[in-house]
Amino acid sequence: MIRGERRFSGFRGRAPMYKILVVDDEALMVAALEQMIAMIDGFMVCATARNGLEAIEAREKYDPDIIIMDVIMPDMNGIAAGKAIRKVDSHVAIYLISAYNEFDYAKEAIKIKVSDYLLKPLSFTVVKRVLEEYRGLNKQRDATFEEICSILETRDYKTMYYKLPDIVKSIMEESWDSAEEIIDYYYKIEAKLIRTYGCSQSTSYINKPTGEKPPMAKWLSFRLYAMMDLILRTKAMTDYPVMEKVFSCIDAHLEENIGLKEVKTYCDLSQGYLSRLFKRTLGISVMDYIHLCHMMYAKWLFCTQGMSVIDVAYKLSYNESSYFSKIFKKYEYMTVSEYKKKIPGSGDE
Repeated sequence: MIRGERRFSGFRGRAPMYKILVVDDEALMVAALEQMIAMIDGFMVCATARNGLEAIEAREKYDPDIIIMDVIMPDMNGIAAGKAIRKVDSHVAIYLISAYNEFDYAKEAIKIKVSDYLLKPLSFTVVKRVLEEYRGLNKQRDATFEEICSILETRDYKTMYYKLPDIVKSIMEESWDSAEEIIDYYYKIEAKLIRTYGCSQSTSYINKPTGEKPPMAKWLSFRLYAMMDLILRTKAMTDYPVMEKVFSCIDAHLEENIGLKEVKTYCDLSQGYLSRLFKRTLGISVMDYIHLCHMMYAKWLFCTQGMSVIDVAYKLSYNESSYFSKIFKKYEYMTVSEYKKKIPGSGDE
């Protein structure tokens, strides 16, 4: 069994509390680390474990931000546990500790991308240094999550839509070791958003298999859009349950020539009431919402299917590709050709 666990609560708008899992078979070492960590603001021990097997179980149960783990332990050592954890979580920071400055251990630690390899006995100065370094690396990432939440709190769909590129840009400009690390970071954001706003995972077309995987920045943009769209929809449906039928109607007919008239008829609502619902819940008109849904879908098709303007316009039931291009420029503030030039590997760069 996992030796110890701690209950905690975190609130948006306050300094983040980072969760630490301490793994060591020596009770005195665990107690010493708990005391030192308690003296550093912003960090707390969420659980402790006595060996690698318990560490794997605790990592899954408590989703810590940091694991401080001894190398030499019974049943399963820290290197083996680190390898197993890294297979399912590339984001958690792992700090290995050992009384031995063994080259083989250090070499294995590099393979599983540990944040640091620390020698016993650990002093408070060393523990504080590594945790402060971790805090510095994650400060921008926490700020990004807070920015996403603040945008969602405005409940303004256009604000969400047009702030999205800035959020993606800030994520891409951070320091990453690999594309897999960015993907794992996004899924961490998604999981936190689901917990924060109490919604299910998005079933958007964006989350379904595609012909081509879009470039990383585009992938981030599409996935984050789908998640934020879902959260804003969920809020709208909570306030006005009839909005569930409205959104279902738009989703089902996204590839058709759907407009305000079709939606109000399908949902048996007056035009005035339907318009007020959108203004109250999303701060946007019905047609602006439909057009923005079309534009995101069009961009997704350009990136994942390599479709032409004519084909995309036809798929979205625009009568003329020239009209589609006009609408695209109105909402995206660039022409289709300018957008396609921004797609890496498109051949139009």
